[in-house]
Amino acid sequence: MREIITRGDICLKDDYNLTYKVADISYTEREDESFVYEIKPDYSVINLLDTKDFQGIPGLDLDLKKETYIRENIIPVFISERAPGKNREDLWKLLQDCHMQYLNQLEWLIRTDTRYSGDKLFVKRPENKTIKVNSISSLGNRSAVICRNLLETICYGDSIILPSLVIDDKNRRQYYDLLIELYGTERKFLDSQKKKGIAQSVNNRRYKGRARIKIDALAAQEIFEAYRDRRITSSEAAQKLGVSTSTFLRRYKEYSNISK
Repeated sequence: MREIITRGDICLKDDYNLTYKVADISYTEREDESFVYEIKPDYSVINLLDTKDFQGIPGLDLDLKKETYIRENIIPVFISERAPGKNREDLWKLLQDCHMQYLNQLEWLIRTDTRYSGDKLFVKRPENKTIKVNSISSLGNRSAVICRNLLETICYGDSIILPSLVIDDKNRRQYYDLLIELYGTERKFLDSQKKKGIAQSVNNRRYKGRARIKIDALAAQEIFEAYRDRRITSSEAAQKLGVSTSTFLRRYKEYSNISK
C-alpha cells in the first residue's frame, strides 16, 4: 500500500534562544485514507528543561515514559489545537498562503511555524546537529562561540563526538549543567560591558536612548560569523535571530566595525 510520510521536530526555545528538540513526530498517510501519527519524546532533552519552559506535550502522558506514542486514525491533541481543521471556512486560503494543494496538518505547522498561545512548542523540519570533530577549537575562535555550539547540539538531542570524549544521552545533563552555567556567566559579562558603554555614552551626551530590539549577544556573534563566512544568507541569519533582514544587516555592520 502506498504511503506518504511527513516528519518534523517538536521544539521550543529558551530565554537564551537555544532550541530544544523535545520529540520527533511523523504523520503517515495511506492510499485507503487511513493515517497514523507517531510521537517519540526525547527524554534526555526533556530532563534539561524547567517547568516554566516545558509543561509537557498536550495529549500525551509523558510519565508513562513510552518510547513512541501512536495515534491510529486519530488526530493528536498537539496537532488539533494548533492546526486548522478540514471544515474551516478559510482553509483554502490558508493552504494557498503556504503553497499547499491539500490539508496535511503537520506539514502546515512546519511551513507556517505556527505557535500556540498555551505553550512554547513549535514544529520544524528535522535537523541533525551532531558534531564530530578532531579538536574542539574547530568549533569557533572564541570560548563563548564554542560553548554556544556545544549547547545547541546538546539541547537538540544530538551527539558530540571528539577523540577523547562523547556527549550523548548518557551524560547530556552533566555537560549541559556545566556549559549553561559558563554561557550564563559570559552573558552577564557582556551585559555588564554593554551597560558600562551606555553609561559612558550618557555621560558624554552621545547616547540618545533609542529603543533597540534585544538580541542574544553570544548567539548573534556566532550567526554574524556564519554570515561573514557565507555559510548562511542574510534572511536565514535574520530568521535565526528573530529579527527582520534590515535589522540584521544593521547589526552586522555594527559588529563588523567593532571587530576591525
